[in-house]
Amino acid sequence: MREMILNHASLLAPDSDRHSISTWLKDVAVGMRHLVSEGVVHASLRTAKSLSDTRCLADYTYFDACLDLRRSNHREESLFLMRLAAKYPLIGDVGEEVKGRFLACQELRLEDGDGEPLVLCAIDDGIAVGFPSASTWDSDRLTVDFEELLSDETIGQASEDIDQLTRSSHACGICDRHRDRIGFSNDPATLWEKRGELFPGLIFGPGVQGNLRRCVTRLSTIAGKLLDLDRSAREWSETGGPAPSWRTMVTPESERVRNNRKLLAERRFRSHLGISELFEWHARFGNGGRIHLRWDPKSREVEIGYIGKHLPLE
Repeated sequence: MREMILNHASLLAPDSDRHSISTWLKDVAVGMRHLVSEGVVHASLRTAKSLSDTRCLADYTYFDACLDLRRSNHREESLFLMRLAAKYPLIGDVGEEVKGRFLACQELRLEDGDGEPLVLCAIDDGIAVGFPSASTWDSDRLTVDFEELLSDETIGQASEDIDQLTRSSHACGICDRHRDRIGFSNDPATLWEKRGELFPGLIFGPGVQGNLRRCVTRLSTIAGKLLDLDRSAREWSETGGPAPSWRTMVTPESERVRNNRKLLAERRFRSHLGISELFEWHARFGNGGRIHLRWDPKSREVEIGYIGKHLPLE
């Protein structure tokens, strides 16, 4: 299951009042409870600050709002929030690989660490939870732009769409997307067998079957990313154009890799026709995962050649 991560940047609403904040909190609690009951998330909330230090107004904290919710006869929602397991500090008890990548990333739009919860959502498949205090936050999907220090000591820019819950109505869309990708999350054989049905716009090289067996713990995240690539490929097939309009970030290798014959050879995989092809373009998933692909502007075909850990850079 995934984690709910508190987006404290969305909670600060200096132009609002306590009544509005209480109304938002009650509504988002309903959505959070729905995600827990549907088995999408753990009954926990990961935070960058303690709840008593997370401010909504200059003199009013998230913890204060929870107490006011209980006083205003919304006992059920208040108890649900109070019973959530608190995970603080933000990267306490996360795996070393996730922690290492998180420390190498910086959100581009928010300052003073406010973007850290969103970066963690982007690299570890979390769901951002907060208030619809601005138009940016009033949606069930959010684009996170961040910089990342890569293993070759260069800075790369990344962009990931994450699930966001700021209204109870957002929970349905999140659950639907989760169900789309969760059915085969523990079964790489079925995912491979059903690939044509699940991702009709994509072609897969034969090596991907073995890749999936080695990525069992990340299959749900991979399936979500493949769904984005599949939609992009099908739209491209229908509308045309020189290249797909990607629904997720897809980039080529760096000039350094392209100019290194050894590294470029690492990006060659057998295509569905049995021919060795260069799969230079890639999408990201989870913590350092890559989906290498190629696309043909003549046939408008998008083929996946590799799914797995980041390929060598030296």
